[in-house]
Amino acid sequence: MKTTCLIVDDEPLARKLIASHVAQIDSMEVVGEFGLAIDAANFLRKQKVDLIFLDIQMPEITGLQLAATLRNPPAIILTTAYRNFAPEAFELEVVDYLLKPISFERLLKAVNRYYDRKAGGPIAFEVREETDPWVLIKSERKHHRILLESIRYLESLDDYVKVVLDKEVLISRENISSLDEKLSPSGFVRIHRSFLVNARHVKSLGAESVDVGGKELPFGRAFKKLAMVRLGG
Repeated sequence: MKTTCLIVDDEPLARKLIASHVAQIDSMEVVGEFGLAIDAANFLRKQKVDLIFLDIQMPEITGLQLAATLRNPPAIILTTAYRNFAPEAFELEVVDYLLKPISFERLLKAVNRYYDRKAGGPIAFEVREETDPWVLIKSERKHHRILLESIRYLESLDDYVKVVLDKEVLISRENISSLDEKLSPSGFVRIHRSFLVNARHVKSLGAESVDVGGKELPFGRAFKKLAMVRLGG
């Protein structure tokens, strides 16, 4: 059975572009297109869908207002020309936040994120690659928008991780091995089974430890050799 989706955007060309992208994905089917949020709301009262591609700035009712009023809402991928709505958007636990103009590659990445979330539950720690790369971290029932450069290191606490920032600490339900995969391309280095460090904050390397912003963190035997190479030691 195909994944059913709606496209809700007051710009006809934007709807057409998204529809053409979705048409290239065999597992998905567009079952409705609307230029007004209220029309989409009326449709959703009668028929359930799996996913909505939802614009934010629309006449009468915005996309965020629509999302906040839906009971048992489908998954939502926001589509917008504006960056400044991101923190508010992720309070609604949307799947992704796409900036226009939207390429097929970027939309496909968002769709894959939807399928990943569907398979494994809500994502607590998600990397966003923009001009100033940042991460979305879920901690204490809130989503925090954190610049990657502000993270000093991460420490494994079994099924949780401690995220140590310049001025605060967050606890998120995540697995450090999963975070290693997500953050390694962004300059983070696994030095120990329990520690993932941001290379930007490494002050010095010792024979057995790393100085990260004044905090000495130990090398793990299995990680030391590769970590030394990646950190320039």
